[in-house]
Amino acid sequence: MGSVRMQRVCAWCGPAFVVVFFTGMLVAGFIPPKSPGDTPAQVAAFYRENTTAIRTGLLLMMVSAGFTIPFAAAISVQMRRAEGAFAPLAYTQLVGGAVGAVAILVPVLMFTAAAFRPGRSAEITQAINDLAMIPFVINFPPAVVQSLAIAGVALGAREGEGPVVFPRWVGWYNLLTVVGFLPAAFAVFNKKGPFAWNGLLSFWLAAVMFGGWFLIMSFVTHQAITRQEREQEQSAREPLVAQPA
Repeated sequence: MGSVRMQRVCAWCGPAFVVVFFTGMLVAGFIPPKSPGDTPAQVAAFYRENTTAIRTGLLLMMVSAGFTIPFAAAISVQMRRAEGAFAPLAYTQLVGGAVGAVAILVPVLMFTAAAFRPGRSAEITQAINDLAMIPFVINFPPAVVQSLAIAGVALGAREGEGPVVFPRWVGWYNLLTVVGFLPAAFAVFNKKGPFAWNGLLSFWLAAVMFGGWFLIMSFVTHQAITRQEREQEQSAREPLVAQPA
């Protein structure tokens, strides 16, 4: 039962990430995001006039990245129950979660570098901001890999072939999440409109899908852990079969 309790702790890391990460974005002033069409002077003024708030928010965002790793581990443990000893999709999801933490951390560190010397040349500050903002928004590949792996387990599960840890709707939901993440890829081609890095599709849709994914996957993972716990309790209550003398 100790394993079950630790799985629950890891599963709660999903909502913890959402709270800390988006709180950090709000504190830093990244919601709503600044326009990619801002001039170097406007970008530099943002960092110069809000330095303490930006640094504080970025620190929260850095801390939040750590929550994604145990959360991915909790999901993978349940996926492995469904796949069995050889669990390529569970391991794929776990690696995707680990890479996803890096995909969050690296651009946040770049933002931190921009805020570290806010009095530098405006053009340099803008260049660092661009270098951070582009991978911050266009970081969908690890999340897509995670969602596809989960969808494979949820949609491929069959009664009688092992535990069904996630219902089929979770698979379809993860495929929908993949669709929601993909428009962010076009942010590199656009400085205005819905596909810009502050646009409706590249930022707002992806942000809602991203945060919602952690909350929904935490909920269904807790449900799977509860079923595992019940199975373990039932197995422990089953009478031992008497061995022949």
